[in-house]
Amino acid sequence: MEWSRDDVLAVVKSSPDRVAAHDKAGWVGLFAHGAVVEDPVGGPPARKGADPRDGDDELGRFYDVYIAPNDVHFEVLADVVQGLVVVRDVNITTRTPNDARVALPAYLIYELGEFDGALRVTRMRAFWELRGVTAAALKGGPKSLIAMTGLTARMLRIQGFSNVSTYLEGLWRGIFERGHATVEELARTIGERDLAGLRGLFTDDEPRIEIDPGKRYTPRSLFDALGPGASLEVEAPISAGFFTGFRCTLMAHGARRSGIGLLEFDPHTRSCTSARLYLE
Repeated sequence: MEWSRDDVLAVVKSSPDRVAAHDKAGWVGLFAHGAVVEDPVGGPPARKGADPRDGDDELGRFYDVYIAPNDVHFEVLADVVQGLVVVRDVNITTRTPNDARVALPAYLIYELGEFDGALRVTRMRAFWELRGVTAAALKGGPKSLIAMTGLTARMLRIQGFSNVSTYLEGLWRGIFERGHATVEELARTIGERDLAGLRGLFTDDEPRIEIDPGKRYTPRSLFDALGPGASLEVEAPISAGFFTGFRCTLMAHGARRSGIGLLEFDPHTRSCTSARLYLE
């Protein structure tokens, strides 16, 4: 069955609606069996149907820890839809039970699939910076500290020590500011047609740059495809694990296309393994 842009977007839009309504069954029901939520990327994934305990699973426990006690509001700045993939540029504001507030800029990527004639989410990745959120909370006064303590206690009780340990690795394991710098360098090399500089960002000369779905380019073939005078504007980079997302606008062949970009990095070499632009 062919699904329209509105069909695909409707599934994704219902997620924050059900979060706001504290509708656990409805929210979990948006996801297919085996679906994975990585929130944030670099932290422990939560899989629907995995590790059942007391009638629940990883995804249900994720809801109980991060969503159930809080009021969560989504401000959507932009949506990009490519087939059954939706990329969202959002600001998320969470109000905890003791009225502490946490502001979270993020990029969300939803991957959907068809199951028994209906669309379900098969994977959701949230790119936001744990370091920045933690630092802001530490400066937020007693309310924020109490909220952080309560969150940690809830994580330990509901998800266990291993999960908490993996989550906290995000404070020191990731690409961080190097990812931000690479985003700026990517834009510079495209604007200046600096082939050597663009090649230097990647692990090798293989086709690792994707602009439209299924079309991958090497650094040289990218310049050929974009033509002379192309430019890439970037802003608001966010690193999560070994990924960095960013807003972007590509100018090529007299056309202007905006959306979200995503760089992936090798954890060992810290070189870029792929670049993808999700553009409307």
